[in-house]
Amino acid sequence: MVLEVNTPKKFDIEGTEYNSKELSDRGILILRNLTYAEVKIREMINKKAIMTKARNAYISEIKKEIIKSKSGIDLSTLLSD
Repeated sequence: MVLEVNTPKKFDIEGTEYNSKELSDRGILILRNLTYAEVKIREMINKKAIMTKARNAYISEIKKEIIKSKSGIDLSTLLSD
């Protein structure tokens, strides 16, 4: 699947705003590649957050299983409403 990247009309680099209309064809291509890279980085950050949340949930569950196997007490029944 190829991500379609739109060329932004204005873009910011290190605090300075530029107008994409002032770029050459090569500059537009570079800007599109930069925009694509930024989108992919954001997607990866979001995926990492999801995986970290899942990892923490699995750690919590395994801790409960360890306590249950050692003590015979099911914490999920003790802590449920």
